[in-house]
Amino acid sequence: MSSDLSNYPIPLSFLAVPMPYLTEKKQNIQHILVFNLTYGERVFYLNEPQYLIGRYPKNSIVINAEGISREHATLIKQTPNDHHFSYLIIDGTIERGKSRNGIRVNGNKINQCELRHGDVIYFTKEITAHYYIIDQKSQEFIENLTPNVFSTATSCDYKNISTETQIIEHPIKKPTLSEITNLASVVELSPIPIIEINNQGVITYLNPSANLKFPDLEKAQVRHPLLKGLIEKANYNNGSLVIREVDIKDQSFEQHIHYLTKEKLIRSYIFDITQRKQAEMQLKYHAFHDSLTGLANRAFFDQHISLTIKNCERYNKLLAILFIDIDNFKNINDTLGHGIGDRILNCFAQRLTSQVRKSDLVCRWGGDEFVVILSEIQDPDQSAKFAKRLLKTFEHPLTIERNQIYLKCSIGIACYPEDGKNAEILLKNADAALSRTKESGRNHYQFYNPEMSLEIAENFALETQLHQAIKNEELILHYQPQINIKTGQVYGLEALVRWKSPNLGLVGPNKFIPIAEKTGLILPVGEWVLKTACQQNKKWQQMGLPPVRVAVNLSAQQLQQPDLIKTVEKILDLVGLEPQWLELEVTESILMKNTTLASQTLHELRNMGVYISMDDFGTGYSSLGYLKKFPFDTLKIDQSFVRELNQNPEDISIISAIMTLSRGFNMRVIAEGVENQEQLNLLQQLDCEEMQGYFFSHPLTQEEVLNYLLSFNQQKYLIFP
Repeated sequence: MSSDLSNYPIPLSFLAVPMPYLTEKKQNIQHILVFNLTYGERVFYLNEPQYLIGRYPKNSIVINAEGISREHATLIKQTPNDHHFSYLIIDGTIERGKSRNGIRVNGNKINQCELRHGDVIYFTKEITAHYYIIDQKSQEFIENLTPNVFSTATSCDYKNISTETQIIEHPIKKPTLSEITNLASVVELSPIPIIEINNQGVITYLNPSANLKFPDLEKAQVRHPLLKGLIEKANYNNGSLVIREVDIKDQSFEQHIHYLTKEKLIRSYIFDITQRKQAEMQLKYHAFHDSLTGLANRAFFDQHISLTIKNCERYNKLLAILFIDIDNFKNINDTLGHGIGDRILNCFAQRLTSQVRKSDLVCRWGGDEFVVILSEIQDPDQSAKFAKRLLKTFEHPLTIERNQIYLKCSIGIACYPEDGKNAEILLKNADAALSRTKESGRNHYQFYNPEMSLEIAENFALETQLHQAIKNEELILHYQPQINIKTGQVYGLEALVRWKSPNLGLVGPNKFIPIAEKTGLILPVGEWVLKTACQQNKKWQQMGLPPVRVAVNLSAQQLQQPDLIKTVEKILDLVGLEPQWLELEVTESILMKNTTLASQTLHELRNMGVYISMDDFGTGYSSLGYLKKFPFDTLKIDQSFVRELNQNPEDISIISAIMTLSRGFNMRVIAEGVENQEQLNLLQQLDCEEMQGYFFSHPLTQEEVLNYLLSFNQQKYLIFP
């Protein structure tokens, strides 16, 4: 198309600048309000933040006419961004309410309305005002149209415009050709493409920007995407503005269409919004996808699952939700760093995605947790097959920066509709199944069953009541005697915590200790046990009983507390108990949490004079390395070896080996769980001298301990060499 635009005359209406143009040249824009009164015209520049229009003499803009209220309307300046501003017109005032006769904009009654270029405001049937947004170069043109009546409306010039006597009526003067040419150059030089067609679809004007941006416009005419459908809507009211989005190849445009019915013209202003649309798409993508793996996120899952469930309900189909957690991922992160940890998550996501169908959905739930929706399955066994297939894929290691990493994962499965009919219940039940999988050894899968929910509910109730139990001092200690069968003496007592609940009765540690460990309550519980055991031991000594050592179990969280040494020192000092009468028990699993910190802490405690013992010895990864690294005084043989001692020769061999080890390291050995004479005899034959168990005594209350010690029959258990 030729760049010569002489065939397209520039209409006078181009002197006004539409609202979108404000974003280009804010400094050249002027807002005006032209009142058409029975006695002439009045024109006002608008610049101030607020104007009050009405008959009241102190208003910003005073209009004395019949039907006009004292405070008929309010103009408020709107500044949506740094590029432009506009005015909002309100019927009446914010404080005093609406005017008597109301306001109409373009014929429509309004309470408030953001004004656009060309809007007609009806204050009464006879009194109207036109709102224009013009280039400041048009000021001379406006003055020529209405000389001596042009006013600048401000909050302080009401004295000059408050009476009708100041209004002068003048004839309209036509602009010269040079003035029109000067004003039209604003449109010609605009970087915004401007297109004008008549009601027959013939292009009547293109500015240079439109010609350069859309060179095929003249050839395509009304078939061009920007012109399609415009003629069909040419019956809009004069001044109507329609905004639509148009995609042309890989670009997006926002088209502002002005219908000028009196002139029989349709004018469009075209804005390139490609970058904005791309940014919106990117924002939308990030809103529904995980930034690390690219998988769908929770927000996407929430939208997708409800639709999937409705589809299954409608067509009577099944679906499965699988909650998946990478086993021991925290250890991987702590050992190899978060950078490699992120790469592992990506690899895991890729392998997971490779196992699903196109109709299924994989989401990253957060951290190392993932959720899979298997839609339209025939039976629950399909989800089990998927779980097995997924577990098998991780039999092959990942190689990342020369590190070979074997990943394992735990899976919990819930099926619709058997395990729940909405997303919330299905997720909760899949999570419950996942928790059971972790508790039972990890690296496999489990289906949900209702017993899991019952157990979770019970645990939640226990947790809530456990918080109160600590405050209400419902915890108590029982003590189990430790006997030396060679000397026939009670040489120690193991402190065992119990919970005497007013609602639940006596609750054993196997029920509430795991909950305390998960919730962090184990720290206040552990400190209470330590302090109470030391206080009670001191009381027995003050009563004249032979001193015995009290053993207290340390939890993993306690051992990792940096102030554990100070806590023990403080308690011993507070109750006045010598350190030699306190023994602290730890298990191998606790030591493995952080061997360096555990070794340092236990050595400091041993240097204080506190005795250290390893509980449940032989059940973990016991080795000579442990016995050399940690300052143990005592090894406690786990009751699992003692229980079937008379039936399992292997247990006899294990205990014999432990006895040999203990003598080599100069350690005492205690056999736990001794329940009958036969076990006692076998242990005695293996040179084990110290024992505890039901054969000697059940755990005793503090009162029962006193009676037990006073009535203890040394001869009953005395074994002579």
